[in-house]
Parts: sequence; C-alpha cells; structure tokens
Amino acid sequence: MSSGRTLPLLPDGLLRAQRGLHRVAVGLDFSLQSEFALARALRLPLAYGAAFSVLHVSPSLDGHAGPAGAVAGERCLRRSVTSAVRRLRQRPDVDVREELRTGDAPHEAAELAKDQGVEVLVVGRPHLGQPVAPLPEDSMVMRLVREVDASVLVVMPHPGRVYHRPLVAVNFSRESRRALELTMRLCPASTPIEVLHVVDLREEAAALRRQDVPLARELQLRQEREDATRRALGRFLAPYRETGRVLESRLRFGDPRECILAEAREGESDLLTLGMSSEDPPSSLTEAVLRHSPCDVLISRHVAPPASLPDGGVVPAS
Repeated sequence: MSSGRTLPLLPDGLLRAQRGLHRVAVGLDFSLQSEFALARALRLPLAYGAAFSVLHVSPSLDGHAGPAGAVAGERCLRRSVTSAVRRLRQRPDVDVREELRTGDAPHEAAELAKDQGVEVLVVGRPHLGQPVAPLPEDSMVMRLVREVDASVLVVMPHPGRVYHRPLVAVNFSRESRRALELTMRLCPASTPIEVLHVVDLREEAAALRRQDVPLARELQLRQEREDATRRALGRFLAPYRETGRVLESRLRFGDPRECILAEAREGESDLLTLGMSSEDPPSSLTEAVLRHSPCDVLISRHVAPPASLPDGGVVPAS
C-alpha cells in the first residue's frame, strides 16, 4: 500500500540509513558469477554483531548421481566460508555461518531468509550472452526475487570498490521509500545518490491528439505536469536531505523501462535500485531491469523480520 505521508519511514533518533546491515546472506553455486556475489557481499557495511550466512543448496540426490556431488559441494562451501572469515578477520563480532542445504534452491533460500530475518540476499546474475536473451520466467534469479521475502541484490561484474554511483528509481510509493533507505544503508554517507522519477505521459499525449488539442496546449499541460512532479519529488526527498545526505534528483519522460536503463547507462551507475511490493510478483519493469541492467540491481523488498532467531538473538528493527 502506498503511503501519502511526506515523512520518511526512518524512526526518530539514529537514522536507520546510517547503520550497517544486521543479517546478510549470499547464495553460492560456485560459478564465477556467484564468486562475484560473495566478493560484493563482503564489501557491504555490516553492523556490530551482524550475521553473515554463506548458503549453498545441493539438489536432492535421486540415487543415480551418488554422494560425490554433495561432498564436493560441502568442501567448496567450507573453502568459501574460510575465505569469508579471513576477509572479515578485522570484524570478530561478525558471525559467519555456513549453510549447506539440500533441495530446491529458491525454496531453501526463502526458508533461510525467514528463519534468520535476512535483510539482503546477494546472488550473481547468470551470463546471458549477446545479444541479451529474455530472462526465462523460471530462471533462478527471477524465482529468488519472487519467492524470497527479503531484498535481493543481483551482482553483475566483479566489485572493485564500494558502491559510489547508485541510482534509485522512485514512484513516491512506500516501496520507493524503503528502496531509497536501503540504498542509503549500503552506501557510504558521503556518497551522492541519484534519485530518478519517470513520468509516463504517452497515453495522455495520445488522448490529447485524438481530441485535436492544439500543440501549444499540449506543451503547456506537459510543463504543468513537469512542474508539479518536480515539486512532489522535492517533497519526497526533503526529509532525507535534512539529514545531510546528498541526493541528486532526476526527471525523465517516457517508457519507465527505457528511461531507467538509459539513466543507468548514461550515469555509469554501479547500483540500480527498485522497490517491490511483498504482496505482488515481479513486474515487467523489474524483469526488464534485471535482464538489461549494465550494473548491479537491488530489488528492495521489505518484510517484517521474526521476533527472534533460532539462536535466541533478537532481530533489530529494519
């Protein structure tokens, strides 16, 4: 449900956007893309006492493949966990967890996210070749985005540094606020965040042309709509700017998919964030961005975490 409030969703006091993540999970299938995902996950800001879960899901054995595959997966996972512990040696407060499971990968990832209150699941995007083929409806990435009740960070290239050119596409909804706030948590406080709103006037323009409205009047209506949208975007961002964050607003007109991807390419963004409702499946916009984005994609999906973890720890509010 969209909120008409102009206030941010952040609580009073210490801004949630200034805190690190408390529960991060990274999914590994030991491909090059998943290794990129692990490298990116290790660069994310982690709060004090955070849990960092490294997950590998082996398919259920049918008696024909034998146990060798499972044993190899366990050994590879152990090496990855050892590498993560070594990378986080300066953070003894971070609990690195080895999660080896058997079954359907999206289902097991969803269960892990639910059990541990995962805030962000980091996965690698498969190489789709050139020209880019449509992302299948049942692809692993799309199933994870659809089935996991947590935000999903889909990693493309090898991360060379922390995010420094993030782009957040907003439509003034509650999900957009969550997406912006999560992006603020992932990026250093000094990093400017580009915030894009796309105005799609194609249907309105077509209706005006069918009514033989003079071109001058059509241009006037477009200008009025642009002015009103800029004011709305300013109100949307004002509470965050008051905290000292640098937010650069952008406005485009046209097809949202084309505009968002064009802005990411032209701005050389290294992170593109979209908000997604927990009740609805991924939209055609989400799928198009995942399919064609030149950079990492964060699908922000906020779900209230459980009151406690299996180990008795309390999950902080996010």
